[in-house]
Amino acid sequence: MERELKLQIDSKDLGSVRQAPLLAPARKATARPKLLTSTYFDTPDLAIHGCKASLRVRAVGRERMQTLKLDGAINAGVFDRDEFEMPVDRDVPNLKLLHDAIPADTDCGKLVHDSSVAARLAPVFVTRIHRSTVDLKLPSGDEIEAALDEGTVQADTGSTPIASVELELKRGKPQSLYTVALELLDSAPLRIEHRSKADVGYELLVAQHEDAVKATPVRMKKRDSVEEAFCTIARNCLAQVNANERGVVSGHDPSCVHQMRVGLRRLRSALDLFAKVIPAYAGLDDELRWIAGELGAARDWEVLAGATLSQAGVDGKEEGIRAVREASGQVAVNNRQRAADAVNSVRYTRVLLRLTLWLETRGWREAVTDEQRAAIDGPVVKFGAKVLRIRHRKLVKRGERLADLDDHRRHRARIAAKKVRYATEFFASLYPKSAVRHYIDGLASLQDDLGWRNDAVVADKLLLDLSRTAPETIQGAAFARGYLASRVAADHHTLKALWKGFRRLSPPQ
Repeated sequence: MERELKLQIDSKDLGSVRQAPLLAPARKATARPKLLTSTYFDTPDLAIHGCKASLRVRAVGRERMQTLKLDGAINAGVFDRDEFEMPVDRDVPNLKLLHDAIPADTDCGKLVHDSSVAARLAPVFVTRIHRSTVDLKLPSGDEIEAALDEGTVQADTGSTPIASVELELKRGKPQSLYTVALELLDSAPLRIEHRSKADVGYELLVAQHEDAVKATPVRMKKRDSVEEAFCTIARNCLAQVNANERGVVSGHDPSCVHQMRVGLRRLRSALDLFAKVIPAYAGLDDELRWIAGELGAARDWEVLAGATLSQAGVDGKEEGIRAVREASGQVAVNNRQRAADAVNSVRYTRVLLRLTLWLETRGWREAVTDEQRAAIDGPVVKFGAKVLRIRHRKLVKRGERLADLDDHRRHRARIAAKKVRYATEFFASLYPKSAVRHYIDGLASLQDDLGWRNDAVVADKLLLDLSRTAPETIQGAAFARGYLASRVAADHHTLKALWKGFRRLSPPQ
């Protein structure tokens, strides 16, 4: 099992990392950089890549090492995956050496055990990396190898430079990787690396498309403590955030921006949910609000350019709407780049490393009172039931005469509904499925209506801004604003009925 934290760096800043105080004591004993030449192999149809694996033969002097890496989890930059490494006596892979290690009934195992695959293997790209390493032994006893890499990835289709810092856990707990990374971040502008060297190589061969990743169901047991439940929920939210980071940075799919933003909203809701018993460290909410805001600007313009304007492109006004759509689409693209820059920033790197370290070490334990400590050791079932009752009552209070509320108060009711939804989904595994589904179905219908109404309110503000900066959109923007306002007015009866239906529901018990 390989556990490795990968960090990007500009090659000009590698010297700053080498001078970092953390590396100084061990740097004197470090050998000169080695040239690592790794040739990656695959079939003509890239079958190895298709099963989310990579196969290479690395040359270091006269030595040859064959390595197969399988797909695994990537959380906050840490690659946690199975790795099979063994010496070979030539410059091409020997798949027979992997037969005992890889079960034949797995996707990758079928390839490894297929003699025709071995016959079709050929080099697909090569990495040439100058690597210097420093072995760190921390006061905790944990041992980490810090590798400073600079080189290139080359394929027939082109080449790309690489500079990175890789921290590999040799012994100890994974959280020590975050501790070291945060200390190195004080010496050089590091960013989280979302790709392995194999990923970079395959991107030279094929167009990589990162799909948006939705949240997975939260699974907990009735005997879990409040603290255990919090860790489960927070890790679930972070997993959704982490899974969409690479898609946001690539900028190809705006859905990744949306899903990462959802993950951040879920995380902030979870922190608020447990705030009285598990206090977050100072400044955390401000930082999460910052990155959510960077993503939000892109998402708002994407919605306007897509779904919202599609609803308004009628009554012979298509030409005017087209001008609005093109202008708003360009703003959306610009804001998507802004979101990518934020996720690929040193500031975000620090936020994520610090948050993950706090979660993995249960850093709140240092700040809680005896009363809070007793509460988080208590059963989650009792805590969850109380939370759902409180959240439900708050929504009922904020939603009184919902259809007649102004935009500000209706927005507050929408946020309350969202928090109820998240809380119910967090604790869903503690209750009968039928009760949860019945409640969420009613809540979802209400949320859908409040959601598009909110999109209309946001769209009105964006359309006003657009008409001021792009004169060609004035006519279309005015029409779209009027059409959306008429739809909101016509929805009064529907919203009233949905609220009446929800008021009959009770949270799961």
